[in-house]
Amino acid sequence: MDTQYTPTYNRLWNREFTLLTIAELLLCISCYMTIPLLPFRLTTEGHASSYLACLTIVVFIIGVCISGFFGSWLIQNYRRNKVFLISALCLGATILGLSAFEFREQPIVREIEEYTLLAVCFASGAVFGTAKRVLSCTLLIDKTESCHRTDANYTAIWISRLTVIVGPILALLLRDELRGSLFYIVGAAMSLASAVLVMCVKFPFRAPEEGVHLVSIDRFFLPRGATIALVIALITAALGIMMTTRMTVEFCSSVMAGFVVAALALHIPAVKNARFASAVGNALAIIAILAMFAHDDIFDATLKPMLFGFGIALSSSEQLYKLLNSCDHCQRSTAESTYFLSSDGGLFLGIAAGWQLTTAVKSAEQVVLALLVVATIICSLNVLLKKKQAKHHA
Repeated sequence: MDTQYTPTYNRLWNREFTLLTIAELLLCISCYMTIPLLPFRLTTEGHASSYLACLTIVVFIIGVCISGFFGSWLIQNYRRNKVFLISALCLGATILGLSAFEFREQPIVREIEEYTLLAVCFASGAVFGTAKRVLSCTLLIDKTESCHRTDANYTAIWISRLTVIVGPILALLLRDELRGSLFYIVGAAMSLASAVLVMCVKFPFRAPEEGVHLVSIDRFFLPRGATIALVIALITAALGIMMTTRMTVEFCSSVMAGFVVAALALHIPAVKNARFASAVGNALAIIAILAMFAHDDIFDATLKPMLFGFGIALSSSEQLYKLLNSCDHCQRSTAESTYFLSSDGGLFLGIAAGWQLTTAVKSAEQVVLALLVVATIICSLNVLLKKKQAKHHA
């Protein structure tokens, strides 16, 4: 039986935090290895038009956004870990349900099939959004002492950031090895494993707050961070377009290498506290895009995407610092949920746009360039408008 006693840890990486971190890793991979490649699998098998296949991604992110309005009410009226358990199980079920649209012997009526496919994608987005918010924005933070919660926020975000690349890499590696529904079974199994890991952690009972509305933006979106959220969405949309138009293991691996280098560089105080870190990161990403756009060479799958990934990771990390610094102490969950909403919203909208531009790589690079330029302008204006503040991240 759970009690109100919360154990005290002298370090961040204790047993329970590690289990929850692995659970988030598996949950994110189960989503990012199946959903981003869904348009490709639907169109190559001839089960959906290009427009419908891209619409599935848009509907998915709509489900992620809408589910956020009910997050606060759910965790106040029901046990937090039980909400995650049900959401993770439902995510696994919807991932398995997507396989039915690829491998069916007798297709149903076209109109019904389209609505059913979109409904399953919407449900997938809703349960993934709920599970992700409850795990990274509530459970991970609740099992962390106050002195370690900032590091816990960064850890949760960096795990999600890396799985954005790890998921598609695994999908590309398993695509030829696992035919049929086995591909989706792997994704569903990861979602189930994350639920099992969370059930291994005990959470103290917490009395629900009174007066919680069914629909609210508490623990969902931070209005004062709207500008930061816009910048994050633009940056991740550029990442989504590039990953989709150049969907190869070599390209994605190089981008991930850039992410890892950025994670190491952010441990250097001079880099972490730099005022124009976002602008510099965007500039590096723009240089990489211009180099790709100028001419094709052997560095298109190695050095250039690594530079692109380094710039994207550096800029998006700095926006996370800004978002956490702009919120009150009791709004950490809301700030992290805002980052999740903007990053995944931009990423999946970029993926949807990228699948429409797969036959026009140069046009896709022009769109990415425009998005990064707009994001850089906004970042620079933020610095100029707040230059009188002693501490401000660009």
